[in-house]
Amino acid sequence: MIRVRRLRVWFLLVFLVFFVTVPYFWMMTSSKVIHKDVFYNEPMRIKEGDIAGTIPKEDRSSNELNVIQYFECEKLFANDPVEMSKASAFLQLRNFTFPRRRDENYIDLTMNCDIFKESRGYFVYPPTQEEKSFPIAFNILFHQNVEQLERLLRAIYRPQNQYCIHVDGKTSEDVLNIVTQIAYCFPNVFIASELEIVIYASATRLSADINCMKDHVNNRFQWNYLLNLASSEYPIMTNLQIVQILKQFNGSNDIHEVFSTMDEGRFKRKYYTFIDLYGKSGYMIHTDKQKEPPPHNLKITKGNAYNIFSRAFVEWFLSNQMARDLLGWSMDTLTPDEHFWATLNNIYSNPHLKTPGGYTGHPDTKPFFARYIGWNTSIHRERCKGGHYVHNICIFSVLDLPNIKDRYEIIANKFDIEYDPIAYRCMEEFTLNNVLNEKLISNPKRYRKLALLSR
Repeated sequence: MIRVRRLRVWFLLVFLVFFVTVPYFWMMTSSKVIHKDVFYNEPMRIKEGDIAGTIPKEDRSSNELNVIQYFECEKLFANDPVEMSKASAFLQLRNFTFPRRRDENYIDLTMNCDIFKESRGYFVYPPTQEEKSFPIAFNILFHQNVEQLERLLRAIYRPQNQYCIHVDGKTSEDVLNIVTQIAYCFPNVFIASELEIVIYASATRLSADINCMKDHVNNRFQWNYLLNLASSEYPIMTNLQIVQILKQFNGSNDIHEVFSTMDEGRFKRKYYTFIDLYGKSGYMIHTDKQKEPPPHNLKITKGNAYNIFSRAFVEWFLSNQMARDLLGWSMDTLTPDEHFWATLNNIYSNPHLKTPGGYTGHPDTKPFFARYIGWNTSIHRERCKGGHYVHNICIFSVLDLPNIKDRYEIIANKFDIEYDPIAYRCMEEFTLNNVLNEKLISNPKRYRKLALLSR
């Protein structure tokens, strides 16, 4: 009898261990979440065929080759001489030429959208209430490199925002379908309803952005500001920090304006755009034909293609006759995206526009927070320590990371994962750590100055 009771006790203990303790530990491990104080500062593994960790863990089954190098982003941002020398030597050894994930790989990755979003680390809930209550619209202009597009989308994606991707009409049907499949996985990401064959320096670049802006307005989705990006850019600020900056703008636009570097040759003569619809190509035709003066006696102002626009500004320029006339006039100018927005926002010279959120101060004194760019000029030489430029704009490298981390601008233009995958991966780590730590902007007054001189 005693032996039977002992057996019953043992069975009871086994039952408790197996059916209580084991499930407890299973739930604890399977539902484990990332705590905000856990940072991604482990050494980055650089592998052949998996450069700079660009292929996530769910896609490495048959391609897990030997690790050939380690880099620590935290040390690179701190400009550690040993780590920086090691990274620079590695990049030079590979002649700054690295492979990327094949575009078609995303067909398999997006077959199951839930698995895709979870494995790639997308935020399915707004991290903070402040972000949830302040939605933002984004344009992303894309023409090549699906991997870099997807990694940018992952960095800026939040469920309360809205994203329009304009796919260059020159891209293949296969690539368009791949990007469309990525967008299909998200209810708030869509492909522009009208796609342009984008020709460098022509009005097609401007039209691509406007097409997305029309879609954002027509979708009747709630958003407060719109940011337009190229897929080669990457954010310096987190979404929370962007929200805090935009609140300081208080309805003002952050559109670059300047007179000091004006090139009047861009709009004093006519430039025609030739597009081969069959071959999906084209080019600019420079002529000696004199261009008529701008409509409504507007003062043309130089600026930047990438800016920050209030919703009131976007809705205004889409319907305002003077803005529409300026757009029509700009169609046969050179790089109109670099003077159309600036001219509309410059109500110091064009007060009759009465632009919502326009800048009332002199353009040469206007602060600009939307972009950190390294132009190929003597005054920007320190911004591009790697010395690699495309279209006179720096392609940032690991050498530039110590400068970028302390910048007050919102977006850095630009990166290339096939040129320096280490810099891109470190930027991902930098912004993700700031998200997990809920880092705030350090100097709100800096951004508030813009609102003080805006209409």
